Amino acid sequence: MSLVFTKEGLYAMAAVLSNGDMKFDLYSASVGHPDWRDTNRRADRMVKEVSRVLEFDSRTFAERASEVRRVAGGLSTFARSLFTNHARLKKGDHTLLPPYFILTMLNKCNFRCTYCDNHAYKGYYDLPEIKDIGLEQSKEILRIIGKNVSAIYFCGGEPTLHKDLPELAEYAASISYFPIMINTNGSRFHDILKDPRYSRLLKNLDIIIISLDALNLDRLSSVWGVKKALGEQVIVNILALRRLQEKVRFKLMVNTVITPETIDDADAILDWTNDLGIWYSPVPMNRGPHIHEDLKSKPDYHALCDKIITRKNQGYKILGSRRLVENLVKGKSIKCFPSLIPHVDGDGYTYWPCKTASALEPIKLNVLDFESWDDLYQAAEKVISVKDIHGKGPGRCGGDCQWMQNYVSDALARGVAHPLRSGALLEITEFIGAV
Repeated sequence: MSLVFTKEGLYAMAAVLSNGDMKFDLYSASVGHPDWRDTNRRADRMVKEVSRVLEFDSRTFAERASEVRRVAGGLSTFARSLFTNHARLKKGDHTLLPPYFILTMLNKCNFRCTYCDNHAYKGYYDLPEIKDIGLEQSKEILRIIGKNVSAIYFCGGEPTLHKDLPELAEYAASISYFPIMINTNGSRFHDILKDPRYSRLLKNLDIIIISLDALNLDRLSSVWGVKKALGEQVIVNILALRRLQEKVRFKLMVNTVITPETIDDADAILDWTNDLGIWYSPVPMNRGPHIHEDLKSKPDYHALCDKIITRKNQGYKILGSRRLVENLVKGKSIKCFPSLIPHVDGDGYTYWPCKTASALEPIKLNVLDFESWDDLYQAAEKVISVKDIHGKGPGRCGGDCQWMQNYVSDALARGVAHPLRSGALLEITEFIGAV
């Protein structure tokens, strides 16, 4: 009897031997993927190192009461805004108060991702740096917006490069923002979590969204424009954060940008996250407002879309409702409500009606000039009306934007119009319910 060893068979055997403690049913290791046994050991070491500094959940009565007050405060703000929005939408008023706002803390980034786009065909790292207005004014911005908005989404650039991130997350928690989210490349957690200033960061974050665009380390390095070792460190950090969820409560999510060159990689990450119980957020690559044309023409991309939707229907942790996921990955037309997903830069200025390049020149408003977010909206609406602004025609944006946030705004508006039967509220519950 003779044995025939193929290259594929040897790779599969090596993958089984190197998986460490992780059990994979859906995912199969391929050429260039990490050595999971070594990666697991590194993640374990990181957990031990940062555990000397991090403050974990004590679950004392006082801590539980404080958390209940914060969550109740955030949900109360959300409920008031929902009631206001429902009444406004019935009257044809589209100045809808957002459930969260996106705080672009800075443009600086330690990555050079090939797909980076500020919604206007430029990478954030190529933009002029945002003026640093200091911690106290930044807190004031959070206080003003928090009167009408229940959640905050820290992003950049790379938000972990901002010197005031731990203090702003702490302050957001103290004034009842919920959920508190961050979108990061994940490359610095192994360093910052050893710093006592960051000892409460995980306690103050409800959702951590980390970019991961390939498991093939050479391809990941190419897409991100970084050294291979840094890409592998991000994967180590994700695995360490997954373990740290046993000690402190937060939701861990992987955000995968699907490019024409990384469809197979996105497929592998889908399997990997589904096996590990990590939330998966698929995002097709955009160029300006639209999905990259080369994606739509690839049969492999459409097969991946169908697989993502099937997994969603099977109950795997995939962000968004079935309708939202299908609309997003297939680039279907929706109706955008830009007031529902606003951007605020770290200098305190926001763009009305939105940042995306369109037929309308946006105006900039300083949040510090207003008493509340709703006051800002009422002033901005007098300059540019957002009523039925989506689409082509006089006074409209002229676009058909296909960014994740546009699909979210469409889903949220359906929830405002039909709270009990649209499914949007169920979607929101799914998003924050596992926090």
